[in-house]
Amino acid sequence: MPMSSRYIVRFTSAALLVGFLALTAIVAMNFWLGERAQSYFDDAIAARDTRIAAVELRNAMQTAEASQRGFIITGNEIYLAPYQSAKTQAQRRLLALETLLPASPDSAATLQRLSTIISSKFDELDHTIELKRSQRDDEVLAIFRTNKGKALTDEANVFFAGIIGRADDRLTAGVDEQRTNTGLLRLVSAIGALVIVAVVSGAAYGVARYTRELRGTRDEVNTLNRDLERRVAARTADLAQARDRAELLLSEVNHRVANSLALVSSLVNLQSKAVNDSGAKDALAETQDRIFAISLVHKRLYGTGGVGSVSLDEYLSGLLDHLRTSLRSQVHGVNLSYAIDPIELETDISINLGVVVTELVTNAFKYAYPDTVGEIRVRLEKLPDQQAELVVEDDGVGRAEGAPAKGTGVGSRIVNAMCVSLGAKIDYQKRHPGTAARLVFSTKPRRTAPAQ
Repeated sequence: MPMSSRYIVRFTSAALLVGFLALTAIVAMNFWLGERAQSYFDDAIAARDTRIAAVELRNAMQTAEASQRGFIITGNEIYLAPYQSAKTQAQRRLLALETLLPASPDSAATLQRLSTIISSKFDELDHTIELKRSQRDDEVLAIFRTNKGKALTDEANVFFAGIIGRADDRLTAGVDEQRTNTGLLRLVSAIGALVIVAVVSGAAYGVARYTRELRGTRDEVNTLNRDLERRVAARTADLAQARDRAELLLSEVNHRVANSLALVSSLVNLQSKAVNDSGAKDALAETQDRIFAISLVHKRLYGTGGVGSVSLDEYLSGLLDHLRTSLRSQVHGVNLSYAIDPIELETDISINLGVVVTELVTNAFKYAYPDTVGEIRVRLEKLPDQQAELVVEDDGVGRAEGAPAKGTGVGSRIVNAMCVSLGAKIDYQKRHPGTAARLVFSTKPRRTAPAQ
């Protein structure tokens, strides 16, 4: 069964926790055994010092008694040489025992009785020595015959044996405890080591298995990615071919539309030549200019290969050059100039704008300078926030406020309709002299481009 990342994390965390607990147990055991070893060391030193004090106290008493016996038997003072030092040593060792023996009722009773015995024993020894010095041997012999001194010595030896035995028992118990603790430490260390080895082995196995599974998953993902890349490349190629075919078809459509509009324009031109009425000729000429404005967009689309937008500086420049040529042949002495900023605009909006420019320029040619010559200026400027401004101005007679439209009024209706489609409103401003037609419109795309 595959191992999930959550499972490997839980398994590794559990293994690390078990290993940590095992390590903690080993460390705790070492600390505890260290404390026990220190306690045993202190107790062993105290037991050793107690044993030494008891043995040296017993030896001091034996030395003092031997010195007293030698003096009693021989009467020679030289035997009393070690007596005082033995007596002093006995007193010092008795004080040491009082410090070393543990505080308990039994120890207190033992020390009290041992102190009484030693005091009585040395009182007897001192008394017999004084009697010997006074040459009162009979009294000394009488004291010996009472066996009081021997009884005190035997009782003291019993206490000494008990103190030494208890000290030996403490040492023996401490050694046994240390052996037991050492064995326990070995056991805990062995178990802990086995647990840690098992934890590390399990974690290593889990990580190795998870790594193998990750490697296999990565290979599968790489294989799927390569297959997906091949599919995407094939799909992209198909889409590119379809896009190329669509662009080719659209270009062909634009070409055919441009040709059809050119044919219509030619037919209108032929019709205008067959008409003798000047009003009809002018109407047909205006219609021909409108058709040219529309057909020019399709020519640009066909020539550039673009299908979504039109470059206004190229489109309007061509349109205005055409109007200047065609209108100057009808109205002499009027000059047309223009300044067009490079702006990209959607195809449908560009057609509407071209029709508006055609109507405004045509009207200016026809009505601005009825009796004089002058200039017509066209300006297209890019404004902030994706806005643009179109201005067609002249220095002619101007436009009277409230006066009816000159001619048939079709041009004005066409301009208003195109402005509505542009989402804008045309503003006619008086100049001194002349008139300026101003139109501000948005250049933002009105539809979202299809995804590639």
